[in-house]
Amino acid sequence: MRNLLCIDIGNTQIVIALMNDTKVLDTIRIPSTPLLSVPDYIAPIKYLLSELKIESEKIDGSIISSVVPRLTIPFQDVCKILFDSTALIVNHTLPLDLKINYDDPAEVGADRICNAVGALEQYSAPLIVVDMGTATTFDIVSKNREYLGGVIMPGLETAGRDLFKRAAKLPEVSFDFPKKIIGTKTRESLQSGLMWGTIDQIDGLIKRIKNEWNETNVTVIATGGLSQVIAPHSKYIQKVDKSLTLLGMTYIYEQVRGVKS
Repeated sequence: MRNLLCIDIGNTQIVIALMNDTKVLDTIRIPSTPLLSVPDYIAPIKYLLSELKIESEKIDGSIISSVVPRLTIPFQDVCKILFDSTALIVNHTLPLDLKINYDDPAEVGADRICNAVGALEQYSAPLIVVDMGTATTFDIVSKNREYLGGVIMPGLETAGRDLFKRAAKLPEVSFDFPKKIIGTKTRESLQSGLMWGTIDQIDGLIKRIKNEWNETNVTVIATGGLSQVIAPHSKYIQKVDKSLTLLGMTYIYEQVRGVKS
């Protein structure tokens, strides 16, 4: 039974999780901005371990998936200080059971690599993974364990908050589905456009991907922020896995460091 600390650094938030094999024991979330000091990042991890009554000596390893370069080194320092070991950094150069067929593999985000590996280990390929974060990404993975590329569009919250900021007379609204499409109040109209517009974007892109790919029996997985809200309204999303990125990190650690779950 392996205890692994997973640090998933996103554009909006940092998810720190303690995994016991493929089980998520607990997570904490902290904002990605502003940049804090190393001691400030150490404190919540120590708190997480104390809440779980696990000593730092019982942590068998750590892994970092980062799409924010300026935060990668501070968290490497955190892991070195806490565990006296070097964290594994997810990137395209790792010897993974995944072939990245991208014009420049270095451009593929660490989170997308984690999602692809996690999906391959958990579900039947071919796969489309839809990750709803700051950006909504679509990752295409073949049954031959090839990362074929994907699509990136603005995330729901990103689009919504930018609209609220730029349009003085538009109120902020919650990201919930209204009872009807045609709004008779500004709030309803906004929610309808944001929520149903996002559904139509996601389903439209999945349909286009399937048509271009010309692949059958594709499994479509959703993960990330609002996936549990959005997915039930999609024609194509079959499963929601909120822990997919973290699971991918555990499988990557296993593949690279050679430690079985």
